[in-house]
Amino acid sequence: MKKALLALPILGIAWGMVAPVEASPNHLVVGYSACWFDGIYPPVSYNYGALTHIVRAFLLPKADGSIAVPAGYWDPNLEKTAHSHGVKLIASLGGAAEKADPWLAMARDPQSETAFFNNLGKMIADNHYDGVDIDWEPSALTDADQATYTDFMKDLRARFPHWIITTALGGGDYWAKHISWVDISKQVDWINWMAYDYAGSWTGHSAHNANLYPPNDCKADLAIDQDLTDLETRYQLSPKKVVLGLPFYGQLFFTQRLGDPFTDDQSKQVSEIQYYEVAPLLAGKLVSRKWDEGAQEPYLERPGGGWVVSYDDPKSIQVKCQYAVKKGLGGVMIWNLGADVAGQTTPLLDAVAQAYGAPVNPMPSGGLTLSLQTFAGLVQLAYSRLSSDHEKLMKAGKSDEAQAVDPGPMPDLTVPPSTDPTVLGTKLWGLEYELAFYEAKDRDGQRALATIPITVTSGQKLQSKGDRLLVDDFESGGTSNALGGTWMTDCDHNHLGTVLNPMPFQPTGGGVHGSKFAAHIAGHYGKSIAPWPYAMLTGTLKASGGAVDLSGFKAVEFWAKGNGKTYSLILTRSAVRDYCNYRQDFKAPTEWTQVTLPFSGFKQPAWGRQVPFGLTDVLYLAFTPNADFNDEDFDLWVDDVTLVK
Repeated sequence: MKKALLALPILGIAWGMVAPVEASPNHLVVGYSACWFDGIYPPVSYNYGALTHIVRAFLLPKADGSIAVPAGYWDPNLEKTAHSHGVKLIASLGGAAEKADPWLAMARDPQSETAFFNNLGKMIADNHYDGVDIDWEPSALTDADQATYTDFMKDLRARFPHWIITTALGGGDYWAKHISWVDISKQVDWINWMAYDYAGSWTGHSAHNANLYPPNDCKADLAIDQDLTDLETRYQLSPKKVVLGLPFYGQLFFTQRLGDPFTDDQSKQVSEIQYYEVAPLLAGKLVSRKWDEGAQEPYLERPGGGWVVSYDDPKSIQVKCQYAVKKGLGGVMIWNLGADVAGQTTPLLDAVAQAYGAPVNPMPSGGLTLSLQTFAGLVQLAYSRLSSDHEKLMKAGKSDEAQAVDPGPMPDLTVPPSTDPTVLGTKLWGLEYELAFYEAKDRDGQRALATIPITVTSGQKLQSKGDRLLVDDFESGGTSNALGGTWMTDCDHNHLGTVLNPMPFQPTGGGVHGSKFAAHIAGHYGKSIAPWPYAMLTGTLKASGGAVDLSGFKAVEFWAKGNGKTYSLILTRSAVRDYCNYRQDFKAPTEWTQVTLPFSGFKQPAWGRQVPFGLTDVLYLAFTPNADFNDEDFDLWVDDVTLVK
């Protein structure tokens, strides 16, 4: 039920306006605002009355003390609106990463740490933020790393004594044993306790993502209540310094039932699933909801099996909010705002608001329109993926499986020309349902495709008279390369901001060592959200465009220059599906530099089906900005592309 607003007459500075004053949460309610979620849940839609603090994610620390700022991170309207509601703003640095090397290198070098603090201080002041959150991931895994982290936090507090300073840390003794909890707690206002990701590919079986207590319905190595007891007793951490993390997402496992062991590679492919993807599954009765009384957590099982989902719903969120109060914690933290969008409502955030005496507000029409545009793109992408599944299964002779994943006609993706939140919310819910429906079918399609043996073709074996074979030096001035193939440029047209020149491709004057021509691509790489940007220069390796066999060569060599950023060379193979082609990164410095990429260093990214390495079925080479590019300029020159034995 929507709570009434308390309106008090407050004299406006200029016009004598009467401003509404909302009830605020009676505990800390800290919401992470992920800048890459702005399309799904724009800041104009936030229920500011339900929050005490917003943590903007993520600025990226560099080893030299510089700080990378993702596109769209600083939002003046977010700052003004949050502060007008009495909500504090915190800038978060770091986030999930494979290694903590940038943190460690910066913190262990006094000059770099000083530069970091100088850069950080200016950013916080210029953008009117109230403090910082240090999300140092992975957190310390050795005593030496723990000492570096603790010293850094002490230096941070000494440099900025009046800021709000927080840090994000995980539960479980694997992470906890190398953290100096008492020392850290003295430097921070509170610890954002990431009490989730309790199960994944590493557990060997499906289980709860964030169970409060030991479960009845499956085995589990971790539970929030036991972890909190350990923090208080073993590590002497005051509960008042702890803010309990609430996941607005879950984990999807390819097992028949919750708790089943992983039996093959497919079942180990655990994937994160947002609440906005879960809620339509329940509404469409595509799954059955279960409640684990022991864990105090819900989960989903699909009738007929195939996959299960561990997640949090409004009931479990309220149970955790009550638990935080009972245990004397500082409050709760949300990862992340917008992951629970359901039509014009946010059910999980509403549950938090109700638990802490704050208002429940639906999304406004302006925010709904922006969300609709993003979800239309997500649905279009999911529809295209499912159509591809259908086509591949038909070609493989799997007619029954193909029929089961037939997407049918494309749904209406137009945004209603309305300002009525109910109309817009209804349309948004319809798109969310379509998205969940297509994703569920795609899971079936991918499972069916995984049963089809991988076919690796043997293309024409490329030969060379010596130990080198020139692909192209671009001196012809045309689009044909020295092997008879063709160079092409292409980029996405998904309204994500991608611009690529030249299109169509033509060599550009000014090659390496004073030669006439080189390949040059430049432009702007789009915003890294679905349906995903791309920009590339591709070259087939024979006139017909078919596969070639590069197994007689050990590396590809070329000269490159650019704007100092990291690019990728992709080997596109006929056996690889789902854009999961082998690739290797390289730097493009501002001066011509020779680059040698051994074929042994080409790897597939984590997404898509993994295919054993091979060079017998290469379709083309492609130069592209690497996967970390996001709404930024690119500029790459390439010359004298050569295969080396």
